[in-house]
Amino acid sequence: MTPLGVAAALYFALVAFLAVGYILVPALRTAAISLDGRGLAGLATYAGFLSDPVNQTAVLNTLAVGAASTLTCAVVGIALAVYVRFFCTRHRRLLQILLMSPVMIPGVVIVVAFMQLYGESGMVTRALGALLGADRPLLSFGGFGGIVFVITYTQYVYFYLNVYTALQYVDANVVESVRSLGGGMGRVVRDAVLPVVRPAVIVSAMTTFVSAVGSYSAPALIGGTYRVLSTQIVLAKVNYDMVLASVEVMVLLAIGVAATALCSALARRYRVAAGARAVYWRPDVGRSRVARGLFTAFVAVQLVVVLLPVAVIFYLSLMSTQSIMTEVFPTGLTLGNYEAVLTNPRTFRPLGNSLVMALAAVGAGLALTLPVAYASRKGKSLPAAVLEGLLMLPWCMPASVIAIDLINVFSGPSPFSLGRPLIGTFEILPIAYAVMALPLLLNASRVAVGGVRENAEEAARSLGAGPARTFAQVVLPAIVPGVLAGAILAFVRTMGEYTMSALLYGVHNRPIAVSIVTTMQEYQIGVSMAYGALVIALCCVLLFAILRLDAARLGVEDAPRRRRARGAGGAKPRGVDAPGCAEEADEGQAALPPEK
Repeated sequence: MTPLGVAAALYFALVAFLAVGYILVPALRTAAISLDGRGLAGLATYAGFLSDPVNQTAVLNTLAVGAASTLTCAVVGIALAVYVRFFCTRHRRLLQILLMSPVMIPGVVIVVAFMQLYGESGMVTRALGALLGADRPLLSFGGFGGIVFVITYTQYVYFYLNVYTALQYVDANVVESVRSLGGGMGRVVRDAVLPVVRPAVIVSAMTTFVSAVGSYSAPALIGGTYRVLSTQIVLAKVNYDMVLASVEVMVLLAIGVAATALCSALARRYRVAAGARAVYWRPDVGRSRVARGLFTAFVAVQLVVVLLPVAVIFYLSLMSTQSIMTEVFPTGLTLGNYEAVLTNPRTFRPLGNSLVMALAAVGAGLALTLPVAYASRKGKSLPAAVLEGLLMLPWCMPASVIAIDLINVFSGPSPFSLGRPLIGTFEILPIAYAVMALPLLLNASRVAVGGVRENAEEAARSLGAGPARTFAQVVLPAIVPGVLAGAILAFVRTMGEYTMSALLYGVHNRPIAVSIVTTMQEYQIGVSMAYGALVIALCCVLLFAILRLDAARLGVEDAPRRRRARGAGGAKPRGVDAPGCAEEADEGQAALPPEK
C-alpha cells in the first residue's frame, strides 16, 4: 500500500472511531440507562412510563405539535412556492431572499420576537388593549396554538424551497400529452404536476415533523403548561433523574426514526426521474386576475408576519428597557444596549463563545465529512456505507436526544475523551454542535462533489498529476462554493442553537442563545434585543454570502451550456423562463437541510 493509501486508511479509521464514540456509543448508552441496568427486564420502565397519564399527555401533545406544524407549514410553503413560480414576475430574487430569511435566523430569536409582539405585554397586545379600552390582554399567545404558529413561521421554508425546486421540473411534454387526451387543469395537476412535486412534499414533511417534535424553544418559552417530550426531558435532567430522561429520549428518538423511515420509503416509492429531453413547463395562469389577487394578498400577509418580528427586534434593540416595559410604542432611543453587549466583557463573552464554538463545530464537521463524501463518489463499499449511515444518524435525532446521549457518556471518564469527563468543559458544546451539523455538512459535500466532472479529473491524471494534486487543483476549486454554502448554513444553525445549549452549557461556555433568554427573564429586554439584532445581522450577511457563492458555482457550471447555446444561435429551450429554471432551483437548494 502506498503512503497515501496508508494515510487515507488511518484517516477513515479515525473518522469511524469518532463516529462510534460520539454518535453510536452515546445512543446505546442512553438505551441501556433507560432500561435501568436490568436488560430486557427494564422494559417495565417503558411500560410504567407509558401508563402514566402525564407522560401519555406529553407524548400525544408532541405528536399533535408535529402533525399540526407539518400541515400548516405545508399549506404556507406550497402556496408561496406556487406564487413565486407561476405568478411572480417582478422582484423575484428579492422575494426569494425575504422568504428564505427564517431559515437563517435562530429559532430562539424568532420566539423572543413573537413574544414581544403578541405576548401579554407585547406591542400588538398592548396596542389592541389601549385601542379598545380593555382591562386585560386581548391576545393569548401560547400553548398549542402559539407553539404551532411559531414553528410554522420558522420552518415553512423547507416546503417552500423543495416544492419550488420541484415545480421547475414539471415536463411540458407530459402536460401536453394529458391535454391531448382531453384532460383539463385538474387532470394536469394530478397526472403531470403531482408526481413531480410529491417526493419534495414527502421530504419536506419528514424534515418539518422531526424538527417540530424535537422543538424546545417555543414550548419552553411560550408553551406554558402544555407538556411535550422536549420540555419533559429538560425537566427530568434538571431533577437529575437520568433514567426518566433517557426513557423520554428513547421515545422521542423512536418517533423521529419512525417518521424518517416512513417518509424515506415513500420518497423512494414516488421518486420520478426527469426525461432526457424534458421541456420545463410554465402554465399561463398569471392572467387570472382573481387567482393573482388571492395569491398576492396571501403572500403579502406572510411577508408581514415573517418580517415584522425582525423589524421589532431591531426597533426594540434601540430602546431602553424602561421604555419597553412602560410604553406601548417605546420612544426611549438609546445605543446603550449595544454598548452593554460590545463593551462589557461579561455580556460580550456569550457572543464570542458562540462564534468560537460554531466555527470549531463547522471546521471539525467539514474535516470529517468532506473526505467521506469524496471517497464515496468513487464507489461505495460496505464499510463506507456504514460510516455514512453513522454520520447521517443525527439527522433523525432531535437536539435534546443528542444532548442527553452525550451527558450519559461523558459525565465521567471515557476512552473517547482521553479518559476525562467532558460535561462542564468548554469543549462539550462544540462537540454537540458538530454532531448535529454532520448530516447537513455531509449532504452539502456530497452535492458539491457530485457536480465535479470526472473527465476533468481524468484529464489531470493523464497529464501526470497525482491524486493529491488533482484534488487540490481540479476538485477543490470546483466544490468550494457548494461546501462553503453548506458550512455557512451549519454555522448559522449552531450559532443560535438553544436546546442543546440549555442542557450542556456551563460557566465557561455560555452561548448567546442562552443569554438572549436569560437577559430577557432578568428584565434586561433591551440587551436581549441587541443580542438578537446582532445575530440577525450576522445571519443576513451570511445569507447573501450563500447566494453569491451559489451564483458563482452556477456561473462555472453553466458556462459550457451557455457557450453551446450561443453556438446554436442562442435559442432558449421552449418552456424555460429567464433566468433559467435550473439556476433558480439550485439557488434555493443551497439553503436546504440535508435530505435523509
